[in-house]
Amino acid sequence: MDLNHGRTADGTTRRRMLGRAGALAMTGGMAAVTGTGSAEAAVFGESLGRFLNFTVTQEQFGVTAITAAIRKAPGTPSEQFVPVLRAVVTTEFTHVQALEAIGAKPLTSRFWIPEAVFDGGVGLFTSLAVVETIEVSLYLAGVTAFSIRSNAFGARLCAEALGTEAEHRVLARFAASVLGAPTAPPNNVGFEPFPYKNSTQVKKALMGLGIGYGEPSSAPGAFYDYPGDPVAIGVGVPVESPTPE
Repeated sequence: MDLNHGRTADGTTRRRMLGRAGALAMTGGMAAVTGTGSAEAAVFGESLGRFLNFTVTQEQFGVTAITAAIRKAPGTPSEQFVPVLRAVVTTEFTHVQALEAIGAKPLTSRFWIPEAVFDGGVGLFTSLAVVETIEVSLYLAGVTAFSIRSNAFGARLCAEALGTEAEHRVLARFAASVLGAPTAPPNNVGFEPFPYKNSTQVKKALMGLGIGYGEPSSAPGAFYDYPGDPVAIGVGVPVESPTPE
């Protein structure tokens, strides 16, 4: 598949494929995106609409932050890991596309990112590891929200995305250890942790790191705008399995 043009060999756009694949989400669980869905959904405090809209926003944040990290990497210790980051940034963009295809609407495309993230070394990768860990919990909330609505496609999409975020966490921890951070083995969990049960809790945790969604935080930093397709702008590389199954 040519990610530069977003088409399969038969000329079908990737977005159209995702739209067809997400038909179950649109006609089943998505029919009640503003409702609580069930008693269990109320306990977790998550509607599908709220989950989808924040999650696609967070994925746009990922594309934005990693694009900036790649551009700032030359001449820093993080430069050796740029090939990994180029794949990571495309992965995050594929998540944006998949979420938008089932109805997600970004809350903002402008992000305040603390300057400490872009130290070109350990700080970059320890920050990425923390963010990826929180995103794993976000997608577990999504698995729950879709599962209690018997929406197999949506739950599977979240599980597939969760798997790649966990890969990113391990790679970030590995990079940090190579650069001298005192860390435990990168693959140090038996089950992925689930401390944040809904997107509201996830957003609060991420804002606690100094991230701002459309407005500045108290942490020294700057605004960065979502740059769009990383392959098209020359920072990303094609990845395998660019659409959910």
